[in-house]
Amino acid sequence: MIKNSTLITLLLVSLILGVVLSQKPFYCQAPEPTPSLNTDGLTLKMVQVLTRHGDRTPLYSTLKPTMNTWDCNLGWLMVSSLNNVPGPATDVDRLFRKVYMPNREYFPGNCSDGQLTSLGFQQHLQLGQSLRQLYVDKYELLPSELSVDASSTIWIRSTDVPRTIQSVQGHLTALFPPTTISGGSGIPIININTMDAYYENMTPNPTLCPELATLIANTTTTPEWESFVSNTTQLRQDVMDILGITVFPGWSSLMDLFFATQCHDFPLPQGVTQEMVTQVYEAAYWQYQYQLSFPMIARLGMSTFLEEVVDNIRAFVNGTFSIKYIVFSGHDDSVGPFTNLFGLMKEWPPYASHVELELWADQKNNYFLQFKFNGQSYTLNGCEDVMCPIDSFFEVAYSILVPNYADACSNSTMEF
Repeated sequence: MIKNSTLITLLLVSLILGVVLSQKPFYCQAPEPTPSLNTDGLTLKMVQVLTRHGDRTPLYSTLKPTMNTWDCNLGWLMVSSLNNVPGPATDVDRLFRKVYMPNREYFPGNCSDGQLTSLGFQQHLQLGQSLRQLYVDKYELLPSELSVDASSTIWIRSTDVPRTIQSVQGHLTALFPPTTISGGSGIPIININTMDAYYENMTPNPTLCPELATLIANTTTTPEWESFVSNTTQLRQDVMDILGITVFPGWSSLMDLFFATQCHDFPLPQGVTQEMVTQVYEAAYWQYQYQLSFPMIARLGMSTFLEEVVDNIRAFVNGTFSIKYIVFSGHDDSVGPFTNLFGLMKEWPPYASHVELELWADQKNNYFLQFKFNGQSYTLNGCEDVMCPIDSFFEVAYSILVPNYADACSNSTMEF
């Protein structure tokens, strides 16, 4: 039986977040998931979810004593286990807590840079609860309780970064609230699959694809880029003077610092106005979307990841794959470039952004794909409806994938 205290906590989290975030910048949290469209006569068969981690501390600091103090109380309990085999943990008799030492960190306080905050964890609790209402209660895709052998129902992958791992833990905690453990049964274990950053393809990775770095560098030689630099030179100097820095960290770093500050109701650095924050965001987003507007950059950056997602769908349709719920826990550089492949990125992906690729079927086993992003269902280019016939979706996806990917990534003469 699910613990009542857990359900009450999740409901309180939703209410608190709704009030706290109502006056925040859009960046502070993505809209919640919503019911799917045009589902009459159809049954949900499988879902793949791609998320951005929740609220975190900034990744950039001016290293000035006037920086806001960040105090984090989201803990990290862990234990090493020699019994690394499938099944519940029966040998856990002690946990260890990772503690960031006060005033020995990148920011004043006890937080590491880029650390998931309690608010960020709560955002993924809320996301998991909303997805539970859809995929457990409404569409009955998933069981109300997770079996001991979770691997038969769900599969989880995260970048090997603490904030994405903790975010997906929050997601799963609310999707499948913990149940009372009977004596001697052990603690259920959910595998979170990761890989070395060298091989990570959930974000564009120039290490895996050197040609990607070359193409991105080439975008800085265009007339559009030169105009952008000219138009933002004064803003750049003004912000650097106000912050007292001599090295420009990049527009996205400044945007991140300002938005993360505002998401926690901290005061902006003295002299920084709301107009400046808006202008910094516009500059950061222009640079971000401009580089992704070149088709070969967009495709090379996410082709192999999209291929994995498509392969999962095709395997399920063909009856060679039976897992119903897959979660990929990533970053803004996961959600943004992925949705950009389908022409859907219109702003910087907020914290706890989420994409759902839902596989539906009718009574004749005709399959359909519904693509959902931050609470909206989309009709993809090449589809006539939000319920896209699976062959039409495959046609769209395969038109995006880069054939002979390895050769393309080593082609130093490729054009945009």
